[in-house]
Order: sequence, then C-alpha cells, then structure tokens
Amino acid sequence: MLLIALTMLLALPWRCAAHGGGIAPQEAAPPSAAPIQLGDATPEESEALNRLATSRAWTSRALAAMRLERYDCDASAGRLLSFAGDASWRVRAYAFACLARRGVAISNEDLERERDPRVLRAIVRGRYTVSQQALDARLAPLERSGRPADGALALEILAALGRFDDAAIRKRMDELLRLVIVRMDRTEAGTLSARLAAITAAEDFGREHRWREWFRKSRRNPGWREAALVPAAPAGARLVAPNKVASLAPADFIAFEGYLASVADRPMDLAILIDCTASMWRELSDAQSSITDLVDFLGSVTGGVRIAIIGYRDRTDAWEMRAWDFTASVAEAERRLWALSAEGGGDEPESVYAAMRQALTKFSWLPDVRTPAPQPIRALVLVGDAPPHVGEGTLCVELAKRAFTRGVRTYGIVARDKEANLKEEGSERVPRPGSPAGSREVAKDAEDGGTQPPRDASRGRTPVAPPKAPTPEMRKRPSHTWFPEIADAGGGRAEILREGSSLAAEIAELTIADKHRAEFGDFFAAFRLLCR
Repeated sequence: MLLIALTMLLALPWRCAAHGGGIAPQEAAPPSAAPIQLGDATPEESEALNRLATSRAWTSRALAAMRLERYDCDASAGRLLSFAGDASWRVRAYAFACLARRGVAISNEDLERERDPRVLRAIVRGRYTVSQQALDARLAPLERSGRPADGALALEILAALGRFDDAAIRKRMDELLRLVIVRMDRTEAGTLSARLAAITAAEDFGREHRWREWFRKSRRNPGWREAALVPAAPAGARLVAPNKVASLAPADFIAFEGYLASVADRPMDLAILIDCTASMWRELSDAQSSITDLVDFLGSVTGGVRIAIIGYRDRTDAWEMRAWDFTASVAEAERRLWALSAEGGGDEPESVYAAMRQALTKFSWLPDVRTPAPQPIRALVLVGDAPPHVGEGTLCVELAKRAFTRGVRTYGIVARDKEANLKEEGSERVPRPGSPAGSREVAKDAEDGGTQPPRDASRGRTPVAPPKAPTPEMRKRPSHTWFPEIADAGGGRAEILREGSSLAAEIAELTIADKHRAEFGDFFAAFRLLCR
C-alpha cells in the first residue's frame, strides 16, 4: 500500500519515546566481551580521532567524545574527562553523557566544578550525584528569573533527581511548571514544548493554549519523569550499548571522519520551503523552535551556512507566499521563520510550484568557484503534506531537474506518517516528464524569467552525479504529494517525517549526512536531549 520507499533509522539509544514525552528505554549493554582498548586502535583510526578532538568546530569535538564511548580502558575515560573541561558547554554535555553511558565514576569535585546549568542537566540525567547545596546554588538564578526558558531548565534538573516524593522538591517543581506554562508565549511554547513533554506525561503540544488546557486538568498529577540517560548510577560497568559513532568499525569511522573533513570547507546554501496551511502547525512550530540549532550545526560542520525561507499556502488564502532570500544571520533567519503562521488551506493542493519557482529563479544562490576550491553545497528542502496544484506536478519535477544540472539538489519531507498522502493503487496516473502533457507544462515554465541558479561551468565544476533511479515501489505509480518525484529529479530523495521525529534532524540528515545517516541521526538525538 505504501508507495514511497522511505528509509527509517533503527531504534537509537538516544532516541526520545514517541508517546508520553519520556525517554525511550535504553538499549541494554552488550554481553561481556573482550574490552576494546584505545591503545589497540590502528594509527589511521587514532589520527582520525585526534583530528576530530582538536577541531575548532564544537560538533567535531562532540563526535570525538561519542567515539571515545567505544573503548573500555582508563586511557579513553581520561580523554573523555578532558572534554569535560572543553570551552564549549555543548561538548562538555556530550562528554558527561558519554561518561555516564560508559559507566565511568566521577569524583564530586570534578562534577561540582561545572558551573553551567545546561551541563548540570546532563550530569544529573546521567545519574551522577551532586550535592544539594551545589544544585541549589546553580538553580537559584533560574528560579528567580521568571523567564520560561530558565524555569524549564530548572525543572529538567529537578526532575532528573527523581525525588518526586520529596515534598519540598515537588512544591518547587509544581510552581515552576505553573509559571512556565502561564508565562510562555507562542514562540516560547514552540521552543519548550518538547522539553516539557520529556519530563511530564503530557504530549508535545507545541502551542501555549493547549499546554494551559492540559495544565488545568493535570496540575495535581503532571506525571513527572526523570528523562534519565542511563538506567542506573555509573559505577564502573558499561550501562548502555555504544552509540552509532562508537559502534562504527575502524575503517567506517575513518571514512566518516574523512567525509566530515570533505564538507568542512564547503559553504552551504539551504532553502527551506514549508507549507504554512493549518494542518502544518506542528511542523512549522518544530521548524521555528529548532532553526537556531539547525543553523548552528550546519555552520559548524560546513564552511558556513546561509538560510533562505519560503512559507507557502494556496492562491485563495490571505497570502499565497512569503519569501526571504539567503541570509547568514541566525537571528534574521529565526525572525523570518517566526513571522510565519499555520493558517488557511481548505482544499488540498497548495502553491508548491510557485514557491519552487521563486526559490530557483529569484534567489541569490552561491555561484560555482574555480578549482581547486571546493564547490558550495546547495540544497532546497520542500516540507509539506499536500501536492502541487493540478497540472503543476510535472512543472515542479522539471524545475528540480534543471536546478540539479546547476548544482542545486532538491529534497522532500512529507509531514506526518499519513498514507492518505499517497495515491491508492489504480489511481489515474499523472503525466510524467517527457510525455505530451508534461511537455506542454514544461513549456509554460520555460517562459518564466528571473535570475537562474548558478549555471554549469565546466572550467571549475565538480561533476554532479545523475539522479538515482527510483526504487521499484516508486516506479509503480506517482505519489500523491509528488515530493518523491520532485526530489528524485533534483538528485535528492524524499522522506516521511514520522511522529516524534525532529524536522531539523531530518533536514540535516537529508542535506549533509550522505551515507552516514545513522551516525548523524544519533548525534541529533543526543543533541535534542543535551543541548536544547
């Protein structure tokens, strides 16, 4: 019945549970086997690890910490502990999490040296014991500030203690939850929703009014959860199975590090085209709450990223399209995305073609550069749950095909796991590119003007591989949304955004991860738990 061949990541040790907002049960540690020693690593593997560990990018150093979770020796534990003093709070959070998963005991002196409450959250979620005096000193400013974000962070730390029967702790948590929910606005609700859902029995509502409705009904019993990273306190024995980066065979890890190095100096243009009709409110909220994380990550693993944003609806809505060209400013990208809202819709087809035409013919994409400088990464991502207007599906396919010859890859993300987005067997086939009907539609688009994406320049052009052949399931009949066909023509691929998945993670995995999706997926799962 399913018409799109969509790959899903395997269940990951870091992955959040899909229901109830809690943390998924951790994968048990593997049966006792011969310990893996850091000293047994090959010279090539050691060099790859050292390059990550000494990189200027915090993402590379965090991935080095994840790799060190592989080993069972004191030397590797010592290197992990050295990351606990890293200049980046994110790297320190990864280090403490990996130490906890390894089961490495840490002295109170080392634990209480940490001053950043965001890293303290990772420490207590790793079931390390920190004195109440040290905890209260870090929490007091958060509890006094009155800002919903600070209150949510204090809540996460208190919840991780698991002392729900302590009347004093419980009173503080109940009051913090009330203040966070009452005070948060639309933007803060989008940012904090997943975090609140992880420590209560609530769903990830995404909207402030839904949180307030839930609170009125559940304030006496919010269903507090610890959101712990490990099942028990670290005491010397490995507590959970190694993460995906740690599990890579040496040759695969070297290839992974080499891939990271290959994109590190390449600048990136990313255009996000998102359906802003009413049914897309959750995905838009997810994008708004995670755009800073996405830009931070992509900017760290590439030579810098620029973001363009288009929100599109339908021709009969209050507005059909709102578009902003590329910007390198995180704050500006965030402001633009938050200017969008999910409303309208009605009939299903939306202005996908108008949005694609705007992005691919009007925006200022990075041009090709002369060799030996690396070529830019140029990606367009469609996010939606509805097809183009009748007669415009093949136009979108041809736009993507022509953009691909100029170095722009197109990807599709079909919102929600909903088979209604896919045509049933026996549905009337839509004209394919090259058919008489399709050719007439393409001729219409060829008349459009505007600045084209960078043209193919053989003098310095990195050869672009042809689009992959569609999978057998895709070849049977066209999909309802057209996203798989559009992405296939544009040299990319389409995915379904499963419930509980991160849109930012999906965008990063599609556009950057290449053959290393499992490793990037694990990294993002950890990022959502440790760095939001």
